[in-house]
Amino acid sequence: MINDEILKSYDIIKEGGIILYPTDTVWRIGCDATNLEKVAEIF
Repeated sequence: MINDEILKSYDIIKEGGIILYPTDTVWRIGCDATNLEKVAEIF
């Protein structure tokens, strides 16, 4: 279910991970914006 995927994504971000998620037209990369190490990995 979608709810399970949202909860799993939340857990991954909470533990310091990086996720990929689709929008209408492209895929996005996400992480905890307060985790500067992960933000640096993305950029």
